[in-house]
Amino acid sequence: METKITKEIIAHTAKLSRLELTEEEEKGMEKHFASVLGWVKTLDAFDASSVPATAHISDAVNVLRDDVPGEPFGREKLLSCAPERSEDSYIVPRVVE
Repeated sequence: METKITKEIIAHTAKLSRLELTEEEEKGMEKHFASVLGWVKTLDAFDASSVPATAHISDAVNVLRDDVPGEPFGREKLLSCAPERSEDSYIVPRVVE
């Protein structure tokens, strides 16, 4: 199936990308879109049926330590790090008006 790059497709893609294109830029995008579709056609020709599905390209493993429960920090130790506090609470800057 041949996909025709239309002005509507370019305008829609630009809108999704939050781009404002001039008419001249839209015309130039036709060539770029056609080029990308050409590369996709090349990839479509590749038989990947023997390639196993994978979630990651490397054999990376989780290198984090086990989550082992321990003694909690005391309230006073935690509050001692606060830039500002009021009794047993942190004072934080207001972010919603």
